[in-house]
Amino acid sequence: MGIARALRDMRTMKQLFAQTEAEADRLGDHEPGAEHLLLAALSLTDGSAQRAFEGEGVSRDGLREAITRVHEDALTAAGVSDAGGRGAPASPLDRPRTGPLRLTEPAQAAFRDATATAKAARRPIRGADVVAAVAELEHGTAARALAQLGIDRTRLAASARSQG
Repeated sequence: MGIARALRDMRTMKQLFAQTEAEADRLGDHEPGAEHLLLAALSLTDGSAQRAFEGEGVSRDGLREAITRVHEDALTAAGVSDAGGRGAPASPLDRPRTGPLRLTEPAQAAFRDATATAKAARRPIRGADVVAAVAELEHGTAARALAQLGIDRTRLAASARSQG
C-alpha cells in the first residue's frame, strides 16, 4: 500500500468513525451499529455512497427516519415503548464518548468487508464500499430500514460496487 493511499484511508476512516459515533449519539444508541456506519458513509466527501443511493430516491435524512422507525417498532414489539412516544425523535446521548470506537459485530463485519474490497481493488476505501458491505447484511436494523424504504439490498449493493 502506498503512503498516499494509506494517508487517504486514515483520513477517510477518521471521518467515517467520527460520523458513525455522531449518528449513534444522535439516535440515542450506545453502541454504533451497521445502520450508523451506513449513515456515516453518506457523509463522506468522495460522494460514492450518495451516488449509490441516488437511484433509490432516498436522502440521508430519509434513511435516518427509517432507522428511527425500525427502532421504535422494535421497542413497541417488545412492549417497552409508550403509546404517546411513537414518532418522537430519539434523544441524543448526553455524554461524550471516550476510548476506542466499539462497533457492533455486524458493523465490524461490514467495515472489514468494505476495507477488503478497497484493498483488493488497490485503491482507498470509499463510502460506496461501506454501502455495499452494509447492504449485504441480511439481518439487523440496517436491513430492516432499507426494506422499509423499499430498497432492494442486492440492487443497492450492485449500484455501490459500480461506483468508479
